[in-house]
Amino acid sequence: MKASEVDMYNTIALGINAPVYAFYAGRILQRTGIRSGSCLDVGCGGGYLGLALARITDLDFIFFDQSPQMLHCAEENIADDGFSTRARTMQGKVQSIPLADSSVDLVVSRGSVPFWDQLPLAFGEINRVLKTAGWAYIGGGLGDPETRAATSERLRKEYPEWQKKHRRPPLHDNGHYASALTAAGIDAFSVTRNDKGMWITFRKQ
Repeated sequence: MKASEVDMYNTIALGINAPVYAFYAGRILQRTGIRSGSCLDVGCGGGYLGLALARITDLDFIFFDQSPQMLHCAEENIADDGFSTRARTMQGKVQSIPLADSSVDLVVSRGSVPFWDQLPLAFGEINRVLKTAGWAYIGGGLGDPETRAATSERLRKEYPEWQKKHRRPPLHDNGHYASALTAAGIDAFSVTRNDKGMWITFRKQ
């Protein structure tokens, strides 16, 4: 993205789309029960999902992305939210995460997985860095139907050209992700697709 587009993306994510991240942060906490320890936000962009989780937990965060521009944006958002003592950024690709085995309690990612190639390798890396009994919560969506409708309407009114110019690649079908998870050696997982998005969850055995 150009600098102006990054700024616009950040403005929309922090404003119009903020309820989306808050919605999923609540669901992640409810599903995993993880309130403390360490969390890796993969494909973090400006850090929006991780920051929403930081507001309702005591977790420490690693914000991980391959884009220096987005990591710079994340660093500014972390500082603005007052979480600098609980968070750091790291550049890299999900297929080769520069962290030790069994080093994090929770891995989250919203909106990044459509861009991943070598999915078995990516899922295997996430499983590798998780501690035993740690959780992964990966997928995409715009919240529940009410949240999705409200944010979509605001985007249409306030940024009518944004959605046309910045369409994400489509998510694969559930079977595609299930096959990649199995190929990564992950046996116990869930791939769900409903009116709250598409989400992959698994717990390190």
